[in-house]
This record gives sequence, structure tokens and C-alpha cells, in this order.
Amino acid sequence: MNVDYPKEWDELPKKERKKKIRGLKKQTEKKQKTTSMARNVVVFIIILAVLIVGYRLVTKKTPEDIEFEQKVAEISLEGRVEELEIEGANHIGPGEPVSYKTNPPTSGSHWTNPAGWKFNDKSVRDEQIVHNLEHGGIWITYKDLSDENVDKLKEIAKNNSGSVVVSKRDENDDSIVVASWGRMMRLDEVDKALIQKYINTYINQSPEKFAS
Repeated sequence: MNVDYPKEWDELPKKERKKKIRGLKKQTEKKQKTTSMARNVVVFIIILAVLIVGYRLVTKKTPEDIEFEQKVAEISLEGRVEELEIEGANHIGPGEPVSYKTNPPTSGSHWTNPAGWKFNDKSVRDEQIVHNLEHGGIWITYKDLSDENVDKLKEIAKNNSGSVVVSKRDENDDSIVVASWGRMMRLDEVDKALIQKYINTYINQSPEKFAS
């Protein structure tokens, strides 16, 4: 690295001039490292601040969100949830017949691969969804609902994307059934706060706790 040094150093003996130049180089390198480190720290702080502000903006709760959470907290599930007999948890291959004691099923033999956590406007095989229940998920089935109520179920599925499967099911005895491992709640119409209370209460209340 070349450095500029005072012209008067040219008058010094060669050995002394080299010594001073080496010292100046070290001093310059040290200053450059300090400046670079300080610049990196400033850049890191700026990036961190941007991430924090961005996270707060994304996760900032609206008054409507806060009101909904308060409503969910105040709701009681007492007398609404049926506790059902566990029918086993064996894995079976597609095509093997299974007879469940409840409609829809909430436990029992099931396929090896679970379904995806999402909204479905068509039916999904019971034998597959039971595996989701074993993983701690919530299964919401519906039939003969208005478009408005279906849209509400879509929103519930979106807001609980790692733990809820929604599917149409014509075999239901009720318009809406919210099920988890060994439990179910029957409804005539979509009550978002009540369903969210069920989800919050019974998620991962199962042999394998994989829902999120």
C-alpha cells in the first residue's frame, strides 16, 4: 500500500525514512479498518431498524383484530363440544375399507399421508383427513352453505394456515362440523369467533403435535 508522507522525510536517512513510512502505513491501515468497521456497524443498525419497523407494520394489529381477539377470549365452549371415543390410529393403504363410528370421523385408521392445510371446495377422503387430526389439526366440514358463509370459512383457513383443513362434505348431518382428535362441535352457521376459540383450545390435543 502506497501512502503519502511529508516531503521533509526525503531528507532523512533511508533507514529512518522507511521506518517512519512503515509506521504511517500501519496507522493508515488501522484507521481504514476502524472506518470500515464503523461503516458496517452503521449499515447493520440501519438494516436492523428497517426490519424491526417492517415487522411491526406487518404484524401491527388493527382495532378490529384486537376486538376479535377479545371476543374469542370471552367465548365459552362449555356444552358445545362432544367428547368422543378414540377409535385407534392405525395407518392403512388407500383402498382399504374403514368404518368410523362418528360422522364425520374424529379418530381411527387412516392413510399414511395427511392432506394439505387449506380450504377445499370439494370433498376430501375421510381416511386422509383423520391423519391431520392425529397431527393435532382442526377439520372444518360444511354443506349447503351460502357464499357468504363459505367465504368466512376461507378466511378461517387462511388465518390458521398451518393447522386447519376446510372441506365440503355432503355426508354431514349438520351444516358445519368443527372436528379435532376425539372431539367435534356442530354448528348451523359460521361463527368465526366460536370456531377460532375451538381452534385455539384444541390444536395439538392429539397423539402427534405437528400443527402450527
